[in-house]
Amino acid sequence: MNGPATSVDISSVYQKIYDVATAHYLPPWDVFLANLSQVLDFIKPVSIVLSLLFLTGIIYSIIRTQAIFREAMAKTHAHTGAAHGAHDTHGAAIGGHSAVPANSSPETSKRWGKIVEHINSSNPSDWRFAILECDIILDEMLTKMNYHGETLSDKLKAVEKSDFLTIDKAWEAHRVRNDIAHEGSNFEISDSEARRVVSLYEEVFKEFHYI
Repeated sequence: MNGPATSVDISSVYQKIYDVATAHYLPPWDVFLANLSQVLDFIKPVSIVLSLLFLTGIIYSIIRTQAIFREAMAKTHAHTGAAHGAHDTHGAAIGGHSAVPANSSPETSKRWGKIVEHINSSNPSDWRFAILECDIILDEMLTKMNYHGETLSDKLKAVEKSDFLTIDKAWEAHRVRNDIAHEGSNFEISDSEARRVVSLYEEVFKEFHYI
């Protein structure tokens, strides 16, 4: 015996499909707007709180970044100052040589004063003497810096340019000294040229705080 037949209302099925297709399943527009308004009312205070939190985080990050930058700059300046201080006071051992010799001694200061007197003289022989004396002091300075050689030229050749910023000026002045030593009183030099040569030696001595 067959069971009871199940009747299907085809028209109701088609109606549901039609409702879905035509969006009749959505709530009425006024109801949708009311629901949306409620959601927005909830989101507004939450978004304000989150915005304030994000803004606070951004401000803190900026302040902290600036503080870290200032600390880094302060440390850099401190290290640089310490390095310069060590260079000025004690010298730096580079290639077995002391970058800075002992500071000017009273004897060296006295000799430099004599050189200034001679270069301010009106006598060309005094100018030549001033240059020769400068060269002697340069030789002594290099010896204290542990540069070795039979002559001053040998000591200058041992110098690294990176360790001796005025090395070219030292060479230029030393060449004039050699001309004076070889020609003696026959070597003619003007007042301005003599002063220029002595000023070259002066720059070398001042680089290493020797006068």
